[in-house]
Amino acid sequence: MKLQTGNRAIDFVAKDINGNEIRLSDYRGRKIILSFFRNVSCPFCNRRVHQLMWHNNRFKNAGVQLIFLFESSNEKLLSSSFHRGISPWPLIGDPEKKIYKQYGVEQSTLKLMKTMLVANLSQAKKETKELNLPKDKDASMNLVPADFLIDEDFNIVTAHYGNHLDDHIDMDELKSFAGIESRFRKSG
Repeated sequence: MKLQTGNRAIDFVAKDINGNEIRLSDYRGRKIILSFFRNVSCPFCNRRVHQLMWHNNRFKNAGVQLIFLFESSNEKLLSSSFHRGISPWPLIGDPEKKIYKQYGVEQSTLKLMKTMLVANLSQAKKETKELNLPKDKDASMNLVPADFLIDEDFNIVTAHYGNHLDDHIDMDELKSFAGIESRFRKSG
């Protein structure tokens, strides 16, 4: 079942790639960006993580907690120097997709096919080629990403379920939620 704006965030406990126990409710009192990605080798997902890393200090200085889930195992995530470098954000492998199911993250062959029409796979691969991402043969091909913006009171402010495999909340919306301004203002 998909979650909606106004729902309470669903608490979970999981181990991150460093063996730390992550309990979502431990971050109550802070804004949380909870993102569900596909797998360790997904070029769309890793491009998005790379974009978020670019703003790491700005999110950190705003007191926003980012938490990323991948359907790959923690071991596969640790095999990637790129994923080990995501610190200080918790990165959680959930190959059984237990937390994905709690949050209503879906698998969709139709949305997989839509991706081929609306997203530029070759560009995403080109942008992430230097990351030397490991392969994950156990990962599903049609898992669709999702993002949740959770306020200090543990309420979901935005529940965004991707319309295709390269669909996440717009970066400007993330910055607005975090209370950080865009680095370059549009004149107008």
